[in-house]
Amino acid sequence: MKKKITIYSILFILLLIIPLALSHAQEFAKVGTVGAQFLKIGMGARAVGMGEAFAAVGNDVSALFWNPAGLTGVKNNSLFLARAEWLADIDYTAAGFAKNIPGVGTVGVSFASLNSGDMDETTVAQQEGTGRTFHTGDLMIGVAFARMLTDKFALGGNVKYIREGLVQGLGGGDDEAATAWAVDLGTLYYTGFRSLRMGLSVRNFGPELKFAGTYNDWDNGTLVIDPNTGEPWKFEYLPYHMPLTFKLGLAMEPVVMDNQKLTVAMDLVHPNDNVERIHFGAEYTLMNMIVLRAGYVGLFGILGRVDTEIEDEGEENEREYDIHNYAQNLSAGLGFRLNLGGLGKVNIDYAYSDFGVLDWVHRASLNIDF
Repeated sequence: MKKKITIYSILFILLLIIPLALSHAQEFAKVGTVGAQFLKIGMGARAVGMGEAFAAVGNDVSALFWNPAGLTGVKNNSLFLARAEWLADIDYTAAGFAKNIPGVGTVGVSFASLNSGDMDETTVAQQEGTGRTFHTGDLMIGVAFARMLTDKFALGGNVKYIREGLVQGLGGGDDEAATAWAVDLGTLYYTGFRSLRMGLSVRNFGPELKFAGTYNDWDNGTLVIDPNTGEPWKFEYLPYHMPLTFKLGLAMEPVVMDNQKLTVAMDLVHPNDNVERIHFGAEYTLMNMIVLRAGYVGLFGILGRVDTEIEDEGEENEREYDIHNYAQNLSAGLGFRLNLGGLGKVNIDYAYSDFGVLDWVHRASLNIDF
């Protein structure tokens, strides 16, 4: 048994090195270079209230959306429902279910849906609107499995179907969609030092997405013409990457008493379309009923690189602007834990996130263990 634990420990350490090494290779923020952005929106008010420092904390069904290895914390059956009032009045909902099968592991299913609401269609020729509307409709369906391989090492995976669509509304028209699959992988390692544990997750690993069909291009208000046919030139949509994200997290409980518990956590995050960042979070539980949470997203040192944009380069009034390519910073949350006896346990959570110049984001979630 000791030999197996050593092997898994070495494997875990090697997996940790990979994302950290990759983080040094990124020289600038590649904002706007990937699609399926809805997959990056954190679901679950518990995790969001802790500043999304959740890679080593997640021990319930919401781990489906953070680190699938955390599903090993589900003891029986668990249901998860969540909703976010996202920026620009975008509606985002998610759900998950996990079941522990003794001697086998924990299986789970997840669902997420984003709807932008109706938007007016405009064209180069009709910039005030065509009279037609459309909305974005994004969808994710996943199936997960997690298992404790030893008493200290857990491994989990999640396979997801992803669909991004432009759906025509008032006035009709053709819908457009791009579909693909993706995989999440995660590990949890309990170090044996008090409650300290390490978590690693790799999310949204998969092939590129691409819309079918063709589109017309415009140049200064004029359709681009194919010189061979004399007709408007048809272009194929270009493929784009998934929002691949590496996370390395640490968590522990420095305070554990009969009527209170404090959990602190930290995550290092390396996305493929932005600068690296560090997340801090804390969760304080009182009387096993009331839960207070707080979190912060920081950018500093090698984790705080910014892009510099120059306006009027070479002119007397030349200006330089430092652009921080991540808006979220502070977050906070509140939770209530209710024991309904034979009906199970219910966790009701709320979280608030500050996105600076954009807006506040409110999220709520419900966990039912039965």
